[in-house]
Amino acid sequence: MYVNYDFYKEAFGTIPEAEFAKAEGQAEANIGYFTYVNGDIFAKIDPRVQLAVCAAADVIYQNSQNSQRSSAAGASGGSAALKSESNDGYSVTYVTEAQDGQTAEEALRKKVLEAVRIYLLPTGWLSRRAGVRCDY
Repeated sequence: MYVNYDFYKEAFGTIPEAEFAKAEGQAEANIGYFTYVNGDIFAKIDPRVQLAVCAAADVIYQNSQNSQRSSAAGASGGSAALKSESNDGYSVTYVTEAQDGQTAEEALRKKVLEAVRIYLLPTGWLSRRAGVRCDY
């Protein structure tokens, strides 16, 4: 683990300790996915990277909590925000955070990227121009 729970608790502190390891592991995987072109972002400790992991873990945890609530509401007959409804052929569409045609994983990845961008953009880790040299 790149970030321990004590660091997370001081910086953000919304995930219960029992759930933190899972969210932190997924956060590291996402950040590694965003930055793989530039090398191993986790090779040395950087406070900005640690904060990015914390922010990503928060987004991932909140997303899982929202998914669980939505599933529980659907199973118990609860209501979600209605996007559209048709009466004759009975078609109902509910509001989701994802854009039409976007998978839940893509929507989550986009939210995680937005959360970590503030910490990682100034470091150069999000640059896609790794090892590219331009001699014009």
